[in-house]
Amino acid sequence: MSGSPGASTGSGNRGDGGGGNRDGDGDGEVPSEKFSWLRIGPKSPEFDALQPDHVYDLIQRHNCDRAQRQYDVKGSERRAEAPATWNLLKGLIGICFAVQGNEGGWKTAIESYREVRGITTGDCKYQAGYDLLKQVGSFLLEHPDGKVEFGEAPTGPGAAACPYRVTDLYFPIGNVDEAAPGDIVEVHGTWPSEVRHVFLDGKKQDVRPLSEGDEDKACCHKGITLFEVPQNLQPGTEVKKITLAGDGFELTAPRGFTVKAP
Repeated sequence: MSGSPGASTGSGNRGDGGGGNRDGDGDGEVPSEKFSWLRIGPKSPEFDALQPDHVYDLIQRHNCDRAQRQYDVKGSERRAEAPATWNLLKGLIGICFAVQGNEGGWKTAIESYREVRGITTGDCKYQAGYDLLKQVGSFLLEHPDGKVEFGEAPTGPGAAACPYRVTDLYFPIGNVDEAAPGDIVEVHGTWPSEVRHVFLDGKKQDVRPLSEGDEDKACCHKGITLFEVPQNLQPGTEVKKITLAGDGFELTAPRGFTVKAP
């Protein structure tokens, strides 16, 4: 993670109706604070358009209008199934609009922070969103006329909201770690960008495309990658190390598999 944010992506003064842009009140300057923007996810598949993880991505990319539409389309009844998550997203959408000049967004952020304050349990994107909403909400509750600014999202190792890792392998015969030559193995996990190759004990294999309509599931948060077991592997061979590689990254699976007879 970068220790200091980059160029500012937006700022705003919080006011409750019109006094949000003053420079001082005679007692000194208006309190101000600068925060890093929402952490990069990485992105969740588009097919999950109405899921919280994808709405998070829209906010992270400053796509406020589309995030608001997805929030609205979800509907109050379905949002009530995960109230903390959707209240958090409502607050982040408020911040997104406020940064773009809609002062009412700060009020939304504060109200949402009050609703989720102390509810810290959630998945990785929830945790990242909660951290930002807590920073902004706490500051504005303490300084109602304070000025909030944002730098770029953190970058560098460990900066993503969700850790990059291979979470599981799925073989054609279920939980048994065996596969025959020609079998397709599914690799599930989270990676920063598209997986280009799979290495089996150091030998490069091409990634198999997902079926038509599922291509979006390949990248990147809770992604899926497929590879074919090479025809030249003899039954009984133990593949001890499975490595996924893409642009600037390598991830190792938690286990290997044994080649069985076709």
